[in-house]
Amino acid sequence: MNQPGINQRYYQQACQLELRAIKPGNVGYHADGHGMRVEQFEISAQTSSEALFESSSCVGERIFKAVKATHEAVGDNTNLGIILLIAPIVEVLEQVAEYADLRLKLAKVLSTLSITDAKYAYQAIQLATPGGMGKVDNQDVASEPTVTLLEAMQMSAQHDRIAFQYANQYEDIFDHNLPIYRQYLAQWGSRQWAVTAVFLNQWLRVPDTLIIRKKGLLKAQEISDMIAPLANRVLASRDPTDHVSDLLSLDNELKQAGINPGTTADITVATVFVAMLESGT
Repeated sequence: MNQPGINQRYYQQACQLELRAIKPGNVGYHADGHGMRVEQFEISAQTSSEALFESSSCVGERIFKAVKATHEAVGDNTNLGIILLIAPIVEVLEQVAEYADLRLKLAKVLSTLSITDAKYAYQAIQLATPGGMGKVDNQDVASEPTVTLLEAMQMSAQHDRIAFQYANQYEDIFDHNLPIYRQYLAQWGSRQWAVTAVFLNQWLRVPDTLIIRKKGLLKAQEISDMIAPLANRVLASRDPTDHVSDLLSLDNELKQAGINPGTTADITVATVFVAMLESGT
């Protein structure tokens, strides 16, 4: 059902659950990292939820308000990717009377994004100053956009996995990660560990694009290959808690090297949010 209070709570719970899960290289209750503290992410979840679920004129304004509120609260980019992914879903929830065929309705929202949406989103990205952005010749985020937000995302889809979701109707989430979440939730009986499974599986399938922007494609692929043996052992295990020590050791190694699979974590949050909408819990 379209129940803003409940949907907002699901978003906050998805953010909190992602923080509780062990995600090597990423900030969580298991360890801070990359100059950021877990408390900043807790505050960001609360603050951004209030802005995301406010009535807004368009998706882009929703994005900008949530990023601005986060920036004012914590002074750091803790959740730009999450907000970019969640805002169109919230727009769908504002428009429908009940949860059904979310992906089809999401595709319609994405197809109607405007240049105004792009302008607001560009302002949000400029405010958040995400790492490793660089410059591009066409529709650079430092300039005034002349295309719709969907068109801008389509232009960036090959090198940014958040943009890829816009361009491909959230393919990673609906076609890959939701089945993984359901499988491991049933297998392991733990939402927290099901989140870890989603995170690891996503990273194994697709090198993290934040790492690509900061370290280059070859290094990102090398890191994905490096984490693969442990990730595959965890995903094949009957009891993932057997691997806590190894996961925490990998987490420390990655953070010491400045490796942050942040895009993978953002996609994981969006996956959990959609799973909660689907199940109603």
